[in-house]
Amino acid sequence: MAKIKKKNGIMYWPSTPSFLLMAEQLHLTPEFNQRPEDVEEEPERIKLLPPQFLSTLIASGPYEGYQKERLNFTGNGIYQYVKCTVRNVAQIDVHSLLPTMAYQLGLLDDKHEKMFLEKKKIEADPDYPTDKRLVVKRKRLKHELNKYCSTIGETKVEHSINRYKAMYSGMNMVFDMLNYWGLSNVINCVNDGFIVTNYSDEKFERFKEKYCKKIKYLTFSVKQYDFCLVKNDLEYLLINNDDEYKCRNHEFDMKSAYRRLTGHSLNDETVSCDEKALLEAERIEKGAIKVCKELFLKTTN
Repeated sequence: MAKIKKKNGIMYWPSTPSFLLMAEQLHLTPEFNQRPEDVEEEPERIKLLPPQFLSTLIASGPYEGYQKERLNFTGNGIYQYVKCTVRNVAQIDVHSLLPTMAYQLGLLDDKHEKMFLEKKKIEADPDYPTDKRLVVKRKRLKHELNKYCSTIGETKVEHSINRYKAMYSGMNMVFDMLNYWGLSNVINCVNDGFIVTNYSDEKFERFKEKYCKKIKYLTFSVKQYDFCLVKNDLEYLLINNDDEYKCRNHEFDMKSAYRRLTGHSLNDETVSCDEKALLEAERIEKGAIKVCKELFLKTTN
């Protein structure tokens, strides 16, 4: 059963390692979060954990006695990967993890709580994925909520601590989810999404039922893929066919190709999009995916 740490408002689970919970509690103290601009004298810097504990978790008992040398707990979430190529995987995403945790912990003001509930209502609408108006509205709400969760509080120290409350609560929950699927089956995790092997629809339904009972307004999405290549925690390929794939690669995905062609980022809203370069970037990405799929077929048949 999920528990709320009353001393500082962190949500944690039976699977949360005790050393991690202790580090989180320390990190949420004003003394730890002091910055030079917030105090008259330079504060003594406090180290969160020795580096080996940040980069390695040796699991036993409920963690299947399995070691993940790249299971990292950070101020931005939980990250892990196994460098591999594999068939038949599923990617599971938790929707809006940071705002969801902020809602659970009572960190949203009335305005943003209403925005959060409106976003959840849109996601529950069966027509939402194909309704452009709802897609645009949800995107706007998501952006506003994420911005608010990153700046919540009256001072830099306060909003930093509030953000960490939500972030650490979400990280502890995701770690519990990884244990539900079995750490040996998790080949990639980036904060609020993870890729697993040995997936089944029946287990996913039990998974949803378990966590949705404990966390109000928690929603997920899942997508199965035939081919998967994991390069590191942030770079991976998921492929079903030439038109159905997810490309996260810093060398040939569309965003990287567009930046090389134009010198600008697709995320930069201050620069108008070069449609010709965008089409060329899409062509580069699709060509790379086609080559990768052919290599998959040759090596797995």
